[in-house]
Amino acid sequence: MTIEVSAKDLQQVLKLIEEEVKPEKISLILFEREIRIKGKNIPAEILNDIVKGVRNLVSPLKPVLGKFLVVSGIDRSGKETQCFNPKGIKEVLSIYDYLTQSSHKVKKISLPSYDTNLGALVASYLKRKSNIIIKGELSKDYAWILWSLDRAQHNDAIVDWLKASPKNVVLSRRWLESNVAYQKANDVDVKRILDLEKNIIKQDYTFIIDLPAEIAIKRADKIESEKDLYEDVAFMKKVRKLFLNLQEYYPFGKAFIINGANPLHVVNKQILDLLKELGF
Repeated sequence: MTIEVSAKDLQQVLKLIEEEVKPEKISLILFEREIRIKGKNIPAEILNDIVKGVRNLVSPLKPVLGKFLVVSGIDRSGKETQCFNPKGIKEVLSIYDYLTQSSHKVKKISLPSYDTNLGALVASYLKRKSNIIIKGELSKDYAWILWSLDRAQHNDAIVDWLKASPKNVVLSRRWLESNVAYQKANDVDVKRILDLEKNIIKQDYTFIIDLPAEIAIKRADKIESEKDLYEDVAFMKKVRKLFLNLQEYYPFGKAFIINGANPLHVVNKQILDLLKELGF
């Protein structure tokens, strides 16, 4: 079943969220009421998920015991393969399998989470196949908040997982750093993103799989007949450069650059060696 959402109505809600999350002290009850009034024409199941995401955006940060590891980089750089190896490629021991074999308990996250309503909104904006259709034009000046809401819906579960034990690890394909790189390339002020997500947990380590944009586009051409909104070579060159200088814009955790143009087994060995050096 396809669900339609007005871009105009959605943008009003996104704008409200950015405006109201800024104050240090806000009434969550009144805030939720404002969102529901402003978004009265948005389908209830989607609006309910937006409200849940907002609750995590305003919930204070909590101390944790475990470690949070993120694998990032431009589209088609091989993040999914190195994180989870869903195709079972023989020369790759996924980070997930390595960690579980090393007696860690691992929670998996993959963003955008297209199987959720909030992730489906991201898919729709990117012109990917989605059961949710955004009708009309959503300004890029507010569209980035869709990624923030998608991420926020996972925040409490991640914090609870990492609070439980020092042996617990969260492994995420992309996190906040990805939104920072892509949206800075879209001329969105990074401070707006970091301010909105000030209460979202940040990672301890980021493995950036670096790949030239031209190679990424060739990979996209082989996999899909239609590339999404961001899979443009000039845009991806900008994003790649931002990833290579990530810690100038995103001062959270420690970042490592891995050459994703190498053969899969070479990339995999570099990642596993890094994990060992970091004590995993």
